[in-house]
Amino acid sequence: MKKSILLFTILCVGLASAFAQNGSITNISVAQRTNSSGLVDVYFDLNGEGDSYFMNMKVSFDAGVNYSPITHSSLSGNIGPLAPGSGKHIIWDPTLEHPNRYSPQTKLMVIAYTVENTNSCPGAPHVIDYDGNFYNTVQIGDQCWMKENLNTTRDASGNNISRLCYDNSFENCELYGGLYNWSTVMNGSASSSGNPSGVQGICPNGWHVPSDPEWTELTDFLINTYVDITASNVGNKLKSCRQVNSPLGGDCNTTTHPRWGADSNYGTNDFGFSALPGGSYYGGSFNGLGYIGYWWSSTAYSSNAWLRTIQYNYGGVPPQEYLQAHGFSVRCVRD
Repeated sequence: MKKSILLFTILCVGLASAFAQNGSITNISVAQRTNSSGLVDVYFDLNGEGDSYFMNMKVSFDAGVNYSPITHSSLSGNIGPLAPGSGKHIIWDPTLEHPNRYSPQTKLMVIAYTVENTNSCPGAPHVIDYDGNFYNTVQIGDQCWMKENLNTTRDASGNNISRLCYDNSFENCELYGGLYNWSTVMNGSASSSGNPSGVQGICPNGWHVPSDPEWTELTDFLINTYVDITASNVGNKLKSCRQVNSPLGGDCNTTTHPRWGADSNYGTNDFGFSALPGGSYYGGSFNGLGYIGYWWSSTAYSSNAWLRTIQYNYGGVPPQEYLQAHGFSVRCVRD
């Protein structure tokens, strides 16, 4: 929550400056606290007089698809707790209640307050591989995941491994991580369906390649814990919000890589997993950068292996099996 609160405070300070030009508002501040019911209250204090307003604010319960006006000065009781993974957005809408009440510039301004899980894993906010690559972490349920795709050229012992960069561009490895065939990922280990897998593979010390059941644990946790998450939209909750024509706006709406291609199945990144589509390599060809991500598991299926896919135009995270010779992305899980 700390990161989101800071973002909102900065945005409100920017609004204060705009309002002051009109002469109507000289000060704006935001206070947030947990009340006796365990919910979160947010108050806007205008002019330093202790008055609380919502000033043309509206809230979405479905990560920006639909909005409803906020009509009283406390979020508790009106929209409930602002919890990580709630998918709630609060934005400024100058068409509501008091259009242009404070500044003609408000029609040009949008405040976006997205409550998202910015919690890194307890005791492991980041991990560094043998090459010195830095990865942030995210705790989802009982699992601690890397927030970025693996991008190493050596295993944890320093041995060289085979890494491909999409279109043989080093920049794509920096943006989307490397592509590896299954044999390289396993680094000599046998197939595992355990949970945890027990397969370190090419992951850093203390981390391992997730098994097919571990991927299932991730998606099942979200589907079974949050009433608005189903098998058909869980992938949208895990995608990075960076997308062409994202309706979330701001930094989410971008054509600059890394990002997802435009589609109504846009990413909301409610849990900080930040999945990005690194594409694939097979038979001498690269395919799908910016449109589909594939992530290996440690679980073989005959001459194939199980993996998870997330696509720009689909909201699920279906298990699939592909030839082990394909080059796909890797996410590691903490032991």
